[in-house]
Amino acid sequence: MAYSAAVMYGGATLIDAVEAAIPGGQTFSLVPGIGALVLVALLVAVGPRLPLPAMVALGPLGVAGIALALGTTSGTTDGAILYSWPVLWEAYFFGRRGTILIIVSVGIAHGLALVAMPDGAGNLDRWIDVMASVVVIGTVVEILASRNRMLVERITGEARVDELTGLLNRRGFDERAGTELAHARRESTSLAVICFDLDFFKRVNDEFGHEVVALLPGAGLEDARSFAERVRVALQRSAPDGVPRVTASAGAAATMAPERLEDLMKAADMALYAAKAEGRNRTVLDAPASAFSTARSGVDP
Repeated sequence: MAYSAAVMYGGATLIDAVEAAIPGGQTFSLVPGIGALVLVALLVAVGPRLPLPAMVALGPLGVAGIALALGTTSGTTDGAILYSWPVLWEAYFFGRRGTILIIVSVGIAHGLALVAMPDGAGNLDRWIDVMASVVVIGTVVEILASRNRMLVERITGEARVDELTGLLNRRGFDERAGTELAHARRESTSLAVICFDLDFFKRVNDEFGHEVVALLPGAGLEDARSFAERVRVALQRSAPDGVPRVTASAGAAATMAPERLEDLMKAADMALYAAKAEGRNRTVLDAPASAFSTARSGVDP
């Protein structure tokens, strides 16, 4: 965003320099060009760190510079076309409010520029032409940018959610888990992980994978046990027509402000294998991995 504004202001500086160098050309104030050059240097140096209100103001500042150049130009000029630059930029990056702000800015600034022009150079027709143009440009760009943002959000959501179940897929889980892990470390709160596995479902396991993980921000071991038991019991009780009743085993682990999610998931996985070694259809809480190393190697998923 900041660098695109630098390109816009850099283009204005270049135009001023070229027109000033043309022999016999029109005269105009050099203040807008110098101001644009200063803004280019500022944007290149610290642009990405500028606060949002300062970024929003860049569009109206550009409009003011164009209006000042127009108002101080000797004779008639077609420079009003340059208003399209800040209108395009503001409408694209700042949506409807930015579009309204920049259109109003053009209306005021260009009106003042026309008033400052020599007699006969500025008139209402020129103001109407410019305003009609910027309204159309701003509106079209805002609509297209809004549709583009919605499309990106939808595609991003679809990339993180399983279409069949409506649940987060592994990519979505990993992103959410990273956020919750950082939150747990920052706030020194607990984070729990539960691994579920369908009992005696080897064919499905082999084809689709056997682990399903639940992430419970702020939950301790007892909270994890309660959740796992609710899921396990509900699964055991459900038997849709034509589908055999299945049971599930679960392993849960929780810790305060965990450093690595992988360690927590490994502990939950070890507890899951312990649950299967103890007879399946049960929930086992995290315990030292060495206690289950033998059982894990001999368990048939």
